[in-house]
Amino acid sequence: MQKELLEIEFRYHDRPIGSCPATSCSKTIAIGIFDTLEEAVKAGNETLKVLSEHFQVRSDDRFKVRGLFGTPDRLVTNCCYTTKGIAYFARITPLKFDDLSETIAETFKAYDRYRQYRREQESDE
Repeated sequence: MQKELLEIEFRYHDRPIGSCPATSCSKTIAIGIFDTLEEAVKAGNETLKVLSEHFQVRSDDRFKVRGLFGTPDRLVTNCCYTTKGIAYFARITPLKFDDLSETIAETFKAYDRYRQYRREQESDE
């Protein structure tokens, strides 16, 4: 089963906290989890309308089910024109829910395939 996570990460500067001298900050918020990519794209584009009230958002900055090469456009950012040094990354990420036991078994099978591949590579040299 797969769902789609719509989230926004903000990257910005703030004053140092306590004895830590770092001034770089980030905050990620989840907007929602959706059953289909189409639902996530629709909600994402609505979210961009809210962002456009505070940040520069070009008309072609949109989530798309089918982008330029037929693959989904899952990331929208203002990195080219950050507002007061604040950058945002709005993204749709696939969430895959799989059986844990099957996933563990597959990772061990993959490791065995990798070892076999390495042996074959070494014997060819």
